[in-house]
Amino acid sequence: MNVMDAKVINTKYGLEMYVDDIQSVEIKEVHSPTIENPFYEVRIGVEFLLMKDQKYFNKMENDFWISMSPDFQSVKIKETEKKNIFALKNDKEKEATRELVGEWLIKTDSYKHAIMERINQQADMKNDLSNTDYFLKNLLYLDSNDIKDALIEHYN
Repeated sequence: MNVMDAKVINTKYGLEMYVDDIQSVEIKEVHSPTIENPFYEVRIGVEFLLMKDQKYFNKMENDFWISMSPDFQSVKIKETEKKNIFALKNDKEKEATRELVGEWLIKTDSYKHAIMERINQQADMKNDLSNTDYFLKNLLYLDSNDIKDALIEHYN
């Protein structure tokens, strides 16, 4: 039997339980810089269980963006329009979610596996490494301070 690494956030809607399981993190989109948006971006989906009233479990998934400058020096967290990991949370719960991303998620095997899987998918489509590949590799080296210091860009 394997012991799984997990993180729990107490919210007004119940306990959000995040588990380090390979299927729990998915890279949904990757964007390279454009004139309209000069940042590298990756949309990450994170699956979790929501326990309501100490007895009912719902499997859910929420998303967020990690945005990085073209020189790979600055990081932002961006909320998504739908299935937003920060949505409907008060300030304390949002801070706990930021800690979840910075102190736990970016260190999990599931996060690293999802990034490596996307890098490998892109490598299969071409022979040379692009700046987007370098961006994805940089995501593997993010540390807690990168997330702690990151601006959270709210979706309007």
